[in-house]
Amino acid sequence: MQNNYEILIEKLNRFIRAYYKNLILRGLIYSSISLFAILIVFAFIEHFTFLNGTIRSVFFWSYCLSIMMIIVNFIIIPAVKMMKLTSTHLTHKEAANIIGQHFKQVSDKLINILELKSLNAGSKDLIYASIDQKIQEIQLTPFNNAVDWSSTIKYSKYLLIPVLFMLILIVSGNKEIISDSTFRIINYNTHFE
Repeated sequence: MQNNYEILIEKLNRFIRAYYKNLILRGLIYSSISLFAILIVFAFIEHFTFLNGTIRSVFFWSYCLSIMMIIVNFIIIPAVKMMKLTSTHLTHKEAANIIGQHFKQVSDKLINILELKSLNAGSKDLIYASIDQKIQEIQLTPFNNAVDWSSTIKYSKYLLIPVLFMLILIVSGNKEIISDSTFRIINYNTHFE
């Protein structure tokens, strides 16, 4: 059977996973917006200027590099930290600080519990009694509510801008602005008349 401290640590771990899932979702939204926007800009420039192979190759490779950088920064790094495969992941104390920003009545107690547990000096029975008392005071606090899912979902509306722009091009019969230009950028080694 788990003691109160183990239950608290499990709640903190669930919060940390939810925190990183939120970052990954936000990263997916940012990545999609960025990649659509860069694609549209490059396609428009290529369509209206009909660039030579060297500049098209710069566009192609800079787009590939942008994709890699965006995906690594916004998706892979938070995923690696969530799985605790790096030493720079969110600690219990950092998680307690984030939770404390949302639940002021819990902030000091939660950090206090973590600090008390790390104490080596003094009476162990007294320390455990103090930890249990503080845990009883905060045990009903829903830590996962400190993860700001609503602001992440708000960012998804910006994804509609490039998607609607592409839909307008397709519906208006101008899809070749994107499709032909993208084809020429991808095949930057080919000479087009």
